[in-house]
Amino acid sequence: MKKTRIVVSLPNDNAYQHEQGVVAKLTGERMGLDLQVLQADDDSITQGQQLLKIIQSPAESWPSAFIVEPASATGMRRVAEMAVTAGIAWVVSNSDVDYIEPLRKKPQVPVFIVTQGQREIGQLQGKQIAALLPRGGSVLYIEGPSMSSVAVQRREGMDSTKPPNVKITTIRSIWSEEGAYQSTATWLRMVPASAGKFDLVAGQTHELALGARKAFQKIENQEQQKKWLGMPYIGIGISNQVKSLVSGDVLTAAVITSVTMDVALKMVVHAIETKEQPPERNVVDTSSYPELDKLTAKR
Repeated sequence: MKKTRIVVSLPNDNAYQHEQGVVAKLTGERMGLDLQVLQADDDSITQGQQLLKIIQSPAESWPSAFIVEPASATGMRRVAEMAVTAGIAWVVSNSDVDYIEPLRKKPQVPVFIVTQGQREIGQLQGKQIAALLPRGGSVLYIEGPSMSSVAVQRREGMDSTKPPNVKITTIRSIWSEEGAYQSTATWLRMVPASAGKFDLVAGQTHELALGARKAFQKIENQEQQKKWLGMPYIGIGISNQVKSLVSGDVLTAAVITSVTMDVALKMVVHAIETKEQPPERNVVDTSSYPELDKLTAKR
């Protein structure tokens, strides 16, 4: 019996996406799938070309479904339209793109989203900032690439719940600890470590928070280094990546998210087999660690 073929397209291989790939492969093996995982090195053009190459190949080699985590905020609408027209299911991971509803009007294949809920994650991080800075203050915010839908939506969520008396200063970074280290080190060369008063460092992932912390560890002035390393650091990641960092006081708090690939694979295979369209938007679990009330007490 021919195995169901599914192609998973990931934007990069940072800690979260690496876990996504691992979970996808393990889930695929358990389900007896023919699974291929692609990685786009944070390049939306590369990602689109990888998928177009598959769509433009002979029809007999087409997969039954694409599960795609877009590298850009636009979410590859044209590629999605071509895939669905070809009869290939289209599942978006971790991005609330604006074209899912019209694509679902073509009933021949499943089209849906499985997401961590990026705005919800940002909102929870904003509430953590509020709990840690009850009198307001200044936050150094390490944010992902401007074209990333994850970065955009997490920022929107955080801005919507942080207190008005909290000022945000932003450093842009690619999605890696090393990228955040380099971006923060460059910022420090432009802005003296003693300039301004900051009360908290927040990363859109735990890797970005750790990269910033690494840059502050390199500050030669011991007084300034102590100041930067003594403030709270918060980040975002899956349980096995961040709980130990909080327990070890490397991070003060974290938003704990879940991978989406196991859920997405199970849903799309069931949808293909039953010919039923799943709900349009499906959200995996997210929580604050520690819980917000405990975080307030900890402060």
